[in-house]
Amino acid sequence: MNDYLNVANPNPQATVAILMIPDIWGQTDYSQATAQGFADDDGLPCYSLDYFYQVTGKPSRFDPQNDGDTAVGLMDSYRGEDFVAIFERALADIKTAQPSLQSLTVIGFCFGGRLAYLTGLEKIVDKIVSFYGAGALRPGFYKQQSAIEALCESRNSDPGLEVLAFFGTEDASISPQDRKTTQDIFGQTQISYRSSEQTAGHAYFQPGRPDYDASAAALSKAVLDKFLLP
Repeated sequence: MNDYLNVANPNPQATVAILMIPDIWGQTDYSQATAQGFADDDGLPCYSLDYFYQVTGKPSRFDPQNDGDTAVGLMDSYRGEDFVAIFERALADIKTAQPSLQSLTVIGFCFGGRLAYLTGLEKIVDKIVSFYGAGALRPGFYKQQSAIEALCESRNSDPGLEVLAFFGTEDASISPQDRKTTQDIFGQTQISYRSSEQTAGHAYFQPGRPDYDASAAALSKAVLDKFLLP
């Protein structure tokens, strides 16, 4: 569509769409394949958002072997406010492409899994999927709150919002206490929250990542497919 928003299976008449928020490596081959897979499986347009475009002004496609310092540096300096700005811009573009849009499902990976929670500040987002969203409890990420706190304050009394979080129990970036705290925070709201844990490390879902685990990915895909049913 443009430099920061790609789409697989565009459909101007569709009332529902998926937005995928990739990891810090940007528009990699495996992220593009994942977005296409979601579009094909669910018969819906699937958009992929390049969120670093908000601060760099150019498309992001990083090589983990050679661009690690650049990608990690961008992540460490990135603010929730940066993301909300480009998400609102992308949402306007999606509504232009799909004038009858009624609901949006958001699926985020890694840092994108943290950012996915902030998309729920917009009421049109009714399903959020966070794959191993490390740092989602980081204080002060968005307006003095964590991403999860901001979402829960904004949609506290909204039973129409559903959230599904995937975790690898061998993922050192998300502790068992973090998983429990996330459950506890959502438990104080009317938001439907569930989690799914696999015996796997970080970034286990997508082929192309070093920690990809085919068995854990297949089990998670089955859970995800049920969650995405209308």
